[in-house]
Amino acid sequence: MWKIKHENWALLLSNAIFVILCLVCLIGLLRYPYIGLVLENNEETWTVVAVDPYGEGARSGVSEGDIILQMDGLAPEQHSSVRIWHEVVDVSVLIVQTPGEAARTVHIVQPSPFKTLLSEMTLIIVGLCFWLMGLKARMKRPNLQPASALFRLNWLVGLLFVLTPASSRGLWFAKELMFIGVALAAPLLVHYIAVLLKREQEKSYRTIMGLLLILPVLILFTILLKWSGFVYAVSELRAMSLLNGLFGFTAACTLLFRLWGLPATEPEKNRINLILVGLLAGLLPFLIFTVVPILAGVEPVMYSRITALFVAILPFTMSYAVIHQYLPDSRKLVQEGFAYLMAGIVTSLILYGFLSARGWLPGKDIDSYLALFALTMGTILLFLSLKFVGHKLAERFDTGQEAASNEDWTEHKEALHPDDEKAILEELSRRLKLEGALVFVEQDGSVFLMKACGRYESNQAEQQALEEYHLTSLKTVHTGQLLPRTFPAEFYFPFVSGGFSCGLFLGYRRSRVTLNAQELPWLNIIAGQTCQRLKALGDIKSLQERVKAGEEKMEELYWKSRPAALLKRWLFKNLEEEKRKLARELHDGPLQNSLYLYQRLQALKDLPDGSVNAHVLSEIKDRVDDLSYDLRTICGELRPSALKEHGFMPALEGFVQETMRHELLTITMDVKGISRLDRFEEDMELTVFRLVQEGIRNVLKHSGSGNAVITIVQHDKEIRVEIKDDGKGFDPALIQENMQDELQTDSRFGLIGMKERVEGLGGEFTIISGSGQGTVVRAALPYRKGR
Repeated sequence: MWKIKHENWALLLSNAIFVILCLVCLIGLLRYPYIGLVLENNEETWTVVAVDPYGEGARSGVSEGDIILQMDGLAPEQHSSVRIWHEVVDVSVLIVQTPGEAARTVHIVQPSPFKTLLSEMTLIIVGLCFWLMGLKARMKRPNLQPASALFRLNWLVGLLFVLTPASSRGLWFAKELMFIGVALAAPLLVHYIAVLLKREQEKSYRTIMGLLLILPVLILFTILLKWSGFVYAVSELRAMSLLNGLFGFTAACTLLFRLWGLPATEPEKNRINLILVGLLAGLLPFLIFTVVPILAGVEPVMYSRITALFVAILPFTMSYAVIHQYLPDSRKLVQEGFAYLMAGIVTSLILYGFLSARGWLPGKDIDSYLALFALTMGTILLFLSLKFVGHKLAERFDTGQEAASNEDWTEHKEALHPDDEKAILEELSRRLKLEGALVFVEQDGSVFLMKACGRYESNQAEQQALEEYHLTSLKTVHTGQLLPRTFPAEFYFPFVSGGFSCGLFLGYRRSRVTLNAQELPWLNIIAGQTCQRLKALGDIKSLQERVKAGEEKMEELYWKSRPAALLKRWLFKNLEEEKRKLARELHDGPLQNSLYLYQRLQALKDLPDGSVNAHVLSEIKDRVDDLSYDLRTICGELRPSALKEHGFMPALEGFVQETMRHELLTITMDVKGISRLDRFEEDMELTVFRLVQEGIRNVLKHSGSGNAVITIVQHDKEIRVEIKDDGKGFDPALIQENMQDELQTDSRFGLIGMKERVEGLGGEFTIISGSGQGTVVRAALPYRKGR
């Protein structure tokens, strides 16, 4: 526990020191101008021997060969910067004399903070990139030794880039730290590469490290002598630090080239490619165009502000090799890096042209463009960082939501996407940097599913080969195994759990690095978790299908039972209506006749014997006949006696004649294949009679027609009944709507009652109608001969 805390404190302290030193350097940049004049003492005369074209001295008109007479009213040797480093630092007024001319006063103007930051933006951004990428690798892989080695290297190199512009502005110990830091960067670089490639135990590595540590010790000893005033040795210090850096670069490349002969399928070979590309693309321009000319004693072809742009490639390649230790992909990194570099160059050129045309740039020189380019690349890096952080936050937010999903099923019953299995495979391929993945799923011995992504998605030949291998290996292979290189896939994992089984195939890596036996344990873990996800997904889909089928069945039963319930209510309501009608008819007819007969008979009772005449008796007889007729009529409507005694044909004929006698309706009845003497089952005869009776009533009530045709045909053990009119018709779909309208339309329920009565006997019921087209009611009833 103490060790973990100690390491955390060391990491925090190193980062705090870096930030504090950056702030100190930033203050130095804004406080002191960069003059860029190097002097040499020739017989007590201080002559300018080097002028940086980016310094304020060159902008003020000072050139090589000029003599510096005074600096802020003092002799040059009285300034510590001239005495120790032979540089002009922290001066506002110079007395300068060009040989053969009179002395002149040169005022050194402090540029605006914006211009200062703009001119030094390149070095600052490169330094921050080194530090941040090293910190990212350290945070991503906290337990890996290469991550710690990279953090130390990037911390130092990042600090050197930030110190570079401050070292020439009079910041205390800045130059000393620069020389020592440049010399120490070389052994740290070699140490990082050796640790990453696991070559730190080799004898050659120890020898190289010993040689690389000699010059930093010499530089430190020389600086101590310089402080004591025994030596000047400015050029020697610069040469020793740069030589050590050059030697470190050569040693690192040699170590990498020694391993160049490894097969392309080895992970180390791909890491070698990554680091070598970064070293050559990042450091080679800096060494050729800046370091070598300085060591040769000539002007640099390119100053550090330009070559530093190439060095910015290095932290990204080195951190990528550490973070993606298991599955690096140098080709993809180079492609993406080149694309972002070209985007930065094009964007910065467009910005430079636009700002120059508007006159918004402080100067139309290479410094302005380099500052814009550095700002553009920094913006791109910031965008990528924000995108990465947003992606991680979104993943964490989604994970938190899934973990806290204790809500009702009704809020999460949306159907899963049909390609969820494919999405799992795509995520697996993306995270493992694979060319593709394929899975065969079988559930409950019947459901067979194949999902593929990447190279297998449209390659049917490979799909067929993998399917054949899966079917033959599922019962014999019990763990994940590597497949031969000639096979379409590189890894196969079988999975069986209850009624669920699947075979997962993983394709080759896009980086051409093959899987090896050391990676099998974690490959088995990943493949097993993936198959568990597929099984859970299949169970969820199966459960959803069952729930959906249950919901549909319940809904179907509900709508099936609802007509029956509504019909039952309608029957009770109709029964009550029939009772009221019967009571009214009994009251208006038989009951009135009975009261009349009672009164007449009561009056006859009071008459003397022999006084009753024939007229009174005839009147009583007529009333008795009326009473009998009314009772027979009511009984006939309730249950026609002719139906029971003679069958439905005589009963229908009587009903038709009675209806035409009392209503303005012409009824035509056509009967085929049935005689008046044929008898059928009582339920069937009653159904046919009620069907015709209800159909004629609907014609009278709703059709508005004066004609109706009844057709009854016996055909193939069926009795087919049809009632047709030429009235106004209606929409049959309204029947279902009126069913749900709380029995507001009794006529529609009359039709539904007819339908239920026919289907109850195993028959078929059909209604054909339309607005203005009349109505046809058809029924087909299976029959057996009755009495």
